[in-house]
Amino acid sequence: MKINITNVPSGVKATLTGFSSAEVGAKIEACQNGQCSCECDPEIMQKITGIELKEESGATTVTIVGNVDAETLAPMMQSCLIGENQ
Repeated sequence: MKINITNVPSGVKATLTGFSSAEVGAKIEACQNGQCSCECDPEIMQKITGIELKEESGATTVTIVGNVDAETLAPMMQSCLIGENQ
């Protein structure tokens, strides 16, 4: 399982390998409605205006639109997506 997060003009793009897109989608939804069991910061979630999930060539790409950056989201995503699996 690997997460590669980069800044893009509209927010952040994360490429996830070794994850099921259904599982990632469910975790994103849980974070958005405040039901997550990980490091979801409600203040950060409010800065996000959109999340797009795509599966392409064995990887899941998550594009997060809003006033966010990779430095802030990387630890949160690592905790939410990988933390439980270690």
